[in-house]
Amino acid sequence: MSGQAAVNGYVPPAHQREVDAMLAEIRAQAAQAALPPSATPIKRPLFREPPPRPTASNDPIDFRIAEELDTIRRRLDQIGDALIGDPILLHRHAMALQGIDLTNQILAHLAEVIKAADKAAGVEAVKMDDLRARLKRQTGL
Repeated sequence: MSGQAAVNGYVPPAHQREVDAMLAEIRAQAAQAALPPSATPIKRPLFREPPPRPTASNDPIDFRIAEELDTIRRRLDQIGDALIGDPILLHRHAMALQGIDLTNQILAHLAEVIKAADKAAGVEAVKMDDLRARLKRQTGL
């Protein structure tokens, strides 16, 4: 749709225009495939680069706390693995077992924040939107 007029007043949303631009680029690359081998095609990465990891904290207690959180995560994994082996229990308590998995993810993110020298940068690196929002909320302290 890129470069085309809107039909009946319809304007595609930004994400659709981005997809259209990507498709146009792919088509252009396909057209270049007929070029001699000396021509180099345009290549874009499929995924965005991950954000840089925050620098590690120099405080040994931060690492010890993060290690303890990792130990708790491993124990929760073992419990979850044992519980999902029982199909009846899995059927009856699927939501609770998903809660264990969610708790594991939160503990992993918290461990990474604790290990970071710059805690604010560590919070920004959290991939769970709701957890990141909770960590960034203002308190009355």
